[in-house]
Formats: sequence, C-alpha cells, structure tokens
Amino acid sequence: MADLRLKVMSYNMGGHSARWSRRHLDGIARAIGEAGPDVVGLQEVHRETKHSRLEDQAEALARLTGLSVQFGKSFALGRGEFGNAVLTSGEVRASQIHTLPGPGEPRTLLHTRIAVAGSEIHFYVTHLAAWGRWGRAARSVQIAGLVDRLRQASGPFVLVGDLNAPPGAPEIGNLMAAELFRMCGDDVGCTHRYMRQRIDYVFADPGWITDSYQVVRTGPSDHWPVLVELHRRRANDEPSLEEGG
Repeated sequence: MADLRLKVMSYNMGGHSARWSRRHLDGIARAIGEAGPDVVGLQEVHRETKHSRLEDQAEALARLTGLSVQFGKSFALGRGEFGNAVLTSGEVRASQIHTLPGPGEPRTLLHTRIAVAGSEIHFYVTHLAAWGRWGRAARSVQIAGLVDRLRQASGPFVLVGDLNAPPGAPEIGNLMAAELFRMCGDDVGCTHRYMRQRIDYVFADPGWITDSYQVVRTGPSDHWPVLVELHRRRANDEPSLEEGG
C-alpha cells in the first residue's frame, strides 16, 4: 500500500498589514501558491475588520489560491473577527474551535478533520500569547490546555502554529516533554524576519517521517512561512479514501 505523503505549511500571514497595503493578500497567496502545500495553517487572519479593509481574508485567500478554507474565530474585533484558518487542496470534513486557557487576549486551537492525499488526518492550528518573556506565564497555561486537547487525537495528526517562543524557551520544553509529537526540523532557522528567532512550528505525531523542511523567505508578512514534507506508512488495517475508508 502506498505511503501517505503530505506537504504542510504554517504561516502567520500578518493580516493587519492589509490595512496599509492593498496588495498584502496577493503576496500571501503568491507565497502559498509557489510552495504548493496540501494543507496550510494560517494565523492572524482577519474577517471584515478595519485592518482587513472589511474584507474576509480567509475567503479571499481561498479564492486567490483555489484551495478550500475553514476559519476559526479567536475573538471579535470591532464588528469583525480575528483568528486562525486552514487552507487545503482536500476537503474539510469537520472542524472545532477550542478556547485555550490563560489571561489576556483570547487564544484558540482550530481542529479540523481533513480528507487529503487519499487519507484523513487531524490538523490543528494555533497562535499563542505574544510579548516575549512577559507572555511566558500565559503561554505556559495555553500549552497545558493544548496538550490536553492533543491527548484526545484519535488518528494521524499535525499541529502547526506561531507559538511566540523560541525552541529553547521553558514553555516549549514543557510542550515537548508531553511526548505527543516530534518537532519537524530541529535546526530550522529564524522564522520572524525582525525578531530573528524561530517562533513558527510544524509538529507531527510519531507515525510521520519528516522528509524535508525549510523556512521560505518570501511573502509580505513579518513572518516567513515554514514548509515541511511528511510521509507515513499506512497501517495494514487503514483503508485509503479510494478504497472506501
């Protein structure tokens, strides 16, 4: 039986920048299109806020890339919404938004079940509290909530997101200590072009093998997208979608 192969991207698209540049979304769509991922996890997505010039950025990117979309609201922003989103060449079969605990600006975990590449996966997107070491207490509580949710994963899963902390931060150490997944690309370079730190990640459950990973230094956001190619061997009792699974 053929291996399951998947190309995954995590991208903090900095949707607020569309307020100053009408071409911001075009640049984001171009960066995604050139990379050709099967699934993209997006952070800092605006829907009909003043920062997006009242545009639904999730739907606009779906139109520009030709991919399916699922938006997950983190909180209301004026008359609009702010949150995470998934773009995929496959089909989003189900989605849930889980509120993460912690003080300050509300943070969430978007959980989607996606039929893609001839199989079905659970795909999670999150964006944790910012402000460097001052946000560490909030991130630590959020990570505890994140781990609780991921322990409930019932099949192959991938987690992506902007965690706002470098790999050596204590809260990232706590996340990895849960031993639920592997970090894809231990030696990935910086993902934030101004902070010069790696704060954007792709994680995959232990059944996945990382074939390649890179920081794609393109696009108009202050974050560079992370692109990872994964594969896993199908279990003998795991039918492909083509076989009716």
